[in-house]
Amino acid sequence: MKTVIIKLGGAAITNKKGSCQLADEHTLDALMQQIQQAHEYLSAQGHRLILIHGAGSFGHPQARQYNLKQGWVTTSGLSTPPLTSADDDDPLDQKAGFAHTRKCLLELHLALLSRLQQRGLPVLGLSPFEHLETDGGDKSPNACFEKLANRTSQYLKLGFIPLLHGDAVLDRSLGCTILSGDIVMHKLVMLMPNITRCVFVTDVEGIYDADPKTTKRPKLIKHMPVRAEEENNNNNNNNNKRLPKRGSATKTAANRKQRRLAPVSTGVVDVTGGMGGKVKWARQIMLDAASTLKRTDLDIVICKAASPEATRVMSLEPVLEKGLPVPGQLMTVFSWAQ
Repeated sequence: MKTVIIKLGGAAITNKKGSCQLADEHTLDALMQQIQQAHEYLSAQGHRLILIHGAGSFGHPQARQYNLKQGWVTTSGLSTPPLTSADDDDPLDQKAGFAHTRKCLLELHLALLSRLQQRGLPVLGLSPFEHLETDGGDKSPNACFEKLANRTSQYLKLGFIPLLHGDAVLDRSLGCTILSGDIVMHKLVMLMPNITRCVFVTDVEGIYDADPKTTKRPKLIKHMPVRAEEENNNNNNNNNKRLPKRGSATKTAANRKQRRLAPVSTGVVDVTGGMGGKVKWARQIMLDAASTLKRTDLDIVICKAASPEATRVMSLEPVLEKGLPVPGQLMTVFSWAQ
């Protein structure tokens, strides 16, 4: 039994240039149909599906406005514990902003839930806020996510499709923070067995060497092979020293270009890192799966919503042939170097 995680990026499901605006109906309908087709195929094969969605315009502008990523903040700039009284107005305004941000997130969550259930899909909403407290934001240990992973597993065993999302959550160190759906994906991979593929669905075909929305003839980087020794050198991360070495350490021009790749800017607010964040967490998922779970069979794909590639990727069709991207397919594939 295999499990696929599909992350519906905020850029694919919302208009990120606005505030609390969904993407156009045509794109949303096409994406919902792709999910329906993927579920039907996976179910017929005995496989399972997990959905995660981003916040887009229903979360990022609000989180930035109220400075929620860094935690509760007073006028002195110091973090304060959650739910404490204070004489100044900033913590009260920030807590009202936290509540408002969660309301906006739940509006998006219910909109997607409604569209998926209208297609007869057994989708159950699962908000991280209700099942976890982080501890140190993005650096939170896996243990903080065990309750959420257990509930997700329970939904799968009962035959449901869990629908999780990026969220505004309470944090034991910061008071509050913004939890990216990318991190939720990472933690589920670490805590749940049999996850075979992670799919990031966004509004572009994958990772480019420049912003495809503003640059003429940007180059799509179709393959981003992960090498343990390269990550060790780049990140100086002691945890990665246990990784199995796969493939040659020879640094080709293409690999050097990929390592120099800067996060793609889209000119919109994204408090969780945007496309640069996806590259970071895609690599981190693969590295941690190898070092902790001893798995190098996981593949991660970034593709465009409503594209033919998205349909094939969601349904576990091969994305590599002999270690190289399938010819003609427009997507970015992360895999262990052969």
